[in-house]
Amino acid sequence: MNRRLFFVAATICASLTALVSLTLVRPASAADGLSMKEARRVIARMAGIELPSDAVRVKEISPMGNSAAVVAQVETAFRLTKGDGGKWRVAEIRTGDRKWEDVDLLVRALNAEKTSRARSEMQTIATALKAYERERGSYVVSDSLVALIDHLNPRYLSQIIRIDPWHQPYQYEGQSRAFTLRSPGADGKPNTADDIVVTP
Repeated sequence: MNRRLFFVAATICASLTALVSLTLVRPASAADGLSMKEARRVIARMAGIELPSDAVRVKEISPMGNSAAVVAQVETAFRLTKGDGGKWRVAEIRTGDRKWEDVDLLVRALNAEKTSRARSEMQTIATALKAYERERGSYVVSDSLVALIDHLNPRYLSQIIRIDPWHQPYQYEGQSRAFTLRSPGADGKPNTADDIVVTP
């Protein structure tokens, strides 16, 4: 069955409100000076997408140390397709210069970045856990990440890490001589192909 292509103009229904966290590569005090113009420029260039800066309207900036929470309205256009089951889905998003980007490719790229961040966070926990084991003679015996972090923070782990980049809790299973740290990955389901696992 042929798929119909449906275009939704930005002026009709492509107004997208997003909460964007911007991490600035500057001293912490500089985040307080984040201007609306700079926030608009950074958001217009996020994730490799180039949007015209006038398509981004910054509503509010809340400094948070060396980052800032920015509430912005992003105006763009979406191309929707209708599948065999009769359900519409977003297939492409229009970026700058009238270019169209495949949404599935963007989601895959975003999930690859999140996977890298999850692996890095889990390695940080694993390093702290190994330091704990060197001093105490065994790993934390528990099936609870909360209990693990309580044992590690602040002596071995300066920051509290409990939630993965997909907003799911990390999972921990530890015995005296072995442990498993797990993120259920993009699908949010444990023990599937996209799980991220760290062991000693």
